[in-house]
Amino acid sequence: MAGGRNSRSQRSAADAADFQRRMDEAKGRHNLSDVVRRHTHLRKRGAREMVGLCPFHSEKTPSFEVNDNKGAYHCHGCGASGDALTFLMQKDGLSFRDAFEALTGDTFPTISDEERVRRKEADARETAERIGLARSIWAASLPPAGTPAEVYARSRGITMDLPPSVRFVMTPRYRNADTGEVGRDHPAMACALVDADGRLVGVQCIFLADGGRRKYERVRADGSKAKAKLTFGVLTGAAFRLGPKSESILKCEGPEDALTLRQETGRTVWAACGTANLAQLIYPPWVRHVCVAGDNGQAGRAAAERAMQADLALGLTVDKTFPADAFKDWNDQLRGIRS
Repeated sequence: MAGGRNSRSQRSAADAADFQRRMDEAKGRHNLSDVVRRHTHLRKRGAREMVGLCPFHSEKTPSFEVNDNKGAYHCHGCGASGDALTFLMQKDGLSFRDAFEALTGDTFPTISDEERVRRKEADARETAERIGLARSIWAASLPPAGTPAEVYARSRGITMDLPPSVRFVMTPRYRNADTGEVGRDHPAMACALVDADGRLVGVQCIFLADGGRRKYERVRADGSKAKAKLTFGVLTGAAFRLGPKSESILKCEGPEDALTLRQETGRTVWAACGTANLAQLIYPPWVRHVCVAGDNGQAGRAAAERAMQADLALGLTVDKTFPADAFKDWNDQLRGIRS
């Protein structure tokens, strides 16, 4: 029996690695900007990025960023983020399979092998720098007890002892990768993001105000709201983990929901810390079953369905659960806040 389980785990790990390789190859064949330009005009900004009006929500000031080297997009207005695969699924309404076939076919222009190698090398350097930044933020953090991070957690109905993957840190919100300019320090709850091997590769910071009694808020000159949550390091594939090693995990979107589910169920919970990443988590070989704990509403249920499709493609057993209909997410349900 033990040998059989070990064999299945080895096959699962091999299947997951092959699946990830095929996804990376499909996405690496194209400039993400060529996929996105069918829906919005993009102009170059800085050394690495292009920007345009967000195709996912109405806006007057461009806040939608596309980075061809990373193959990633992010909107600072509505929070939409992901890669070519998620863009085709979310904007064009394609299934996971149809989006993959579009990227492996001749729907979009392809880039040369030489350009692909150059980008891979540049991306490796940039990824190492980003992980280094995340680790420096984590190294400067403190245990949460008696800090604004603990105050924030208690304000969200989290009464359990906070786990080691939650810390408090004073760190800048603003960082310009091109110029090296940084802003002043702000208080934040820091959530550790680890890869499939358990290595810290990122930190999601929930910036705080009023001693932790609320999240940071600022309205920009164009009327848009600055994000209270910012991720430093690598997010794609990584997770904010709560609980012991387990073959069966609950998976949700945000850290507040993860803390809620851990407290209320006692199960091992992983948070994707981003809607797009919910379908992109990379699992160690011991994970065999995933229950997607989604948000309510059209967007939340669609994200849960995409995550289920991706996990089923890895050969995992998958199911899903949602809060009661009256509540948007798990933390709102805990606090009795109806949508």
